[in-house]
Order: sequence, then C-alpha cells, then structure tokens
Amino acid sequence: MSGQGEPPLPIATRMVRDMAAGKGYGKRVKSTGNHSPGRSRMPNSMACGIDIGDSTSLASVYSPSGELVDRFEFEMNSKGYEFASMRVPKEARIACEATGMTYPLVRALEGYGYDVTVANPKQLKWIVKSKKKSDKVDSEKLARLLMVGMLPEAHLMSREEQRTRDLLVQRVLLGREIGRMKARILSYLKREGLNEGLPKTEDNFSVARRNAIRSLEFDDVRYLVMKTMMDGLEFLEGQCPPLELEIKKFARESEGVKILMSIGGVDYYSASLYSSIIGDVNRYPDDDHLASYLGVIPAEGESSGVKRVGKMSKDGPSLGRWVLDIMAGNAVRYNPPIRQYYQSALRRTGRAKKAKVLTMRKLVRMTYFMLKKRENWKYEKRELTEGKLSRLRSTGRDGDDEGGDT
Repeated sequence: MSGQGEPPLPIATRMVRDMAAGKGYGKRVKSTGNHSPGRSRMPNSMACGIDIGDSTSLASVYSPSGELVDRFEFEMNSKGYEFASMRVPKEARIACEATGMTYPLVRALEGYGYDVTVANPKQLKWIVKSKKKSDKVDSEKLARLLMVGMLPEAHLMSREEQRTRDLLVQRVLLGREIGRMKARILSYLKREGLNEGLPKTEDNFSVARRNAIRSLEFDDVRYLVMKTMMDGLEFLEGQCPPLELEIKKFARESEGVKILMSIGGVDYYSASLYSSIIGDVNRYPDDDHLASYLGVIPAEGESSGVKRVGKMSKDGPSLGRWVLDIMAGNAVRYNPPIRQYYQSALRRTGRAKKAKVLTMRKLVRMTYFMLKKRENWKYEKRELTEGKLSRLRSTGRDGDDEGGDT
C-alpha cells in the first residue's frame, strides 16, 4: 500500500538487481567490444562493490547468482587492505567509484591480484538514481552494475603519469599565486598614489620597477607592508625554476610533447600540460571523443523531435580547457591559417567567445591526428620548431642555468 514500508526502487535499480539475479529483460545482447579486456559481463564470477570513505570503506560481496555473501568494513590503510584481501575471494571482481582515496586502494588491491574496475561517478548517477543513499546501498549498486556489464569506467593514471601531472599542476597553481600577489602589490601602489611615480615599462614588474619599489621610503608601517609583499613575491618566483627544470626533463623525453611544440606559439610548458591531461591519444576512438573529454562540445538536448544545442558542456578537466584556450589563442596569433579560421568563425557567429571555442575545437581535431599519426603541425615553420627544441635540449643540464619558460 502507498505510504507503507520503503519507497519503491527506481526502475533502473530494479533492472540491475534483477539482471544480476538472472532475471532477463528481453533478449540478451552480445558485447559490442567497447569494454576493456576482462571488463565485459562475466555471469559466473563473483563481484564486490566498495563504497570508499576517507578513513573506512564498506565492501559488499555477491555470488554469481546475485546473493549477498559478505559485507564488512575495513580501514583505509595497509592493515585494512590486507584484511579486505582475506575477506574478498580472489576470483571476485571489484568495483569502486573514483574519489580522492581511490588510487591507494586500487594499487593495494591490484597488488593482491584483484581485477579492479573504477567507476565514473558522474556517469554512474545517470544510470542509477535512488532517494535512498547509504554506504550499503552504494556498494550494492557498484557490485550489481559490475555483474551485468553496465558500470561506466573511469580512467586511472599510472604512477608515473600521476607524478608528472602533479608537477605540472603545482607549476600552474604557483603561477596563479604569483599573479594574485602581483595584483595585490599593484592595487596597493595605486591606492597609495605611488604607481605614477614609478618607471614606465611594458612589464609592471621589470627590474627597474622592482628596484624603484624597493627604494620607496615610508615613515610608517607602509614600509613593512610593502616589504613583506615584495618578499613574498620573490619567494614564490624562486620556487619556479626547480619545477621548470623537471618539466623540461619530461618534455625532452616525450615524443608527443615535441610534436605539439611544432605548433606556432606552443612551447614546452603548455605542450607538456596538454599532453599530460589527455594521456595516451589511442584511448580515444576519434577526435570527437577527445573533444567530449575536454568539454569543448556543445551540450545537446532533444525532446519531441526538437533538437537544441546549448553552450559548451565544460565536462572533464577544467585545466585542460584552460591550457587549450591558451594554445588556441597563440595559434590564432602566430598561424595565419588558424587566424583566418577564427576570423571566419567570428564573422559567421558574430561572437568572439563562440569563435574562440570553435577554434579550440579545431585545434583538438588537429592535435588528435598529429599525435595519432606522429606528425608535426600542418602549418609548421621548421626553423622555429628547431629553435624551440634546441633551447629545450640546452637548458637545465649539468648545472646550466635553469632559466624560465622559453
């Protein structure tokens, strides 16, 4: 009766539950081959769903027929991982969601010989929705979706890829901190009426202006405020060279980065960041999938035969769109054919932002095939590429000047 007991489960949840228990919904469909090896549906294997927490996680183990055989909590540390390995049968496949604690758990479980599938949390919400949410329910959903081959997978970076990404992200964050500190200093100088008396240079923080700021004399606490801000800026700037040295080492060893550097206006740093974010280009079936991952495709909706195309979806890593925006801007500036494409898109759409997005999408397509075919930029100026590669090879070696971005 309505109003008694628990509310009925959504139909998608009931279908997953019944399919895992062997109840069919129409004809069974053969695998299309879209899953990774070993990820397709295996009706005769056990499944374990793990709802990951910061300190403890909950695991639910199901038999091939869909019956719960074990449920337990374990701590998110080496002892907890060992305990889980003793409770989960070795033949069971394991599913968990992508969170901040996924990497250490997956590495530990794979070390014990388990086949682990990591689910994309955003796509998972589209498949199974429920008003009832708990660790128990979430672990059950993961296990049952895995059993019926409906678990949307997330890509996990290797240990080396993760370390390189951390290095590049740290340099980005440091650059943003430096930008914020410079903005604070300029704002303070303008507020105090001191900016007009400083040397006029193209760079607001040229050597001449820095020396002039340092030489400003105050007879009150403004001296201390100005000094601490300038000291803070120089401290942050001093953290950049070691990071840039390691990034250059990565760029020298990466064939993909060197290919991307053949694009006019793209140097080792933006090429390294873009390459790190997209990873192995062969994991994308085509350039549309790469554009979708970066979120530079329009959001679409269709109802009653009417199709509506909206703004850029902005799915995927925002850092990827950030560096792609920089690369597209430089490509427009330094490559006449790309500049002509941008101007044509601007005339067609009448909007600079939309023209920029279309140029970003074109750049995604071109970089996809460049990396796929291992070919340099179609409009490459070879002498400029050689110059960039020569500077990359000659900096940061054997105690040479580490330098800044080239």
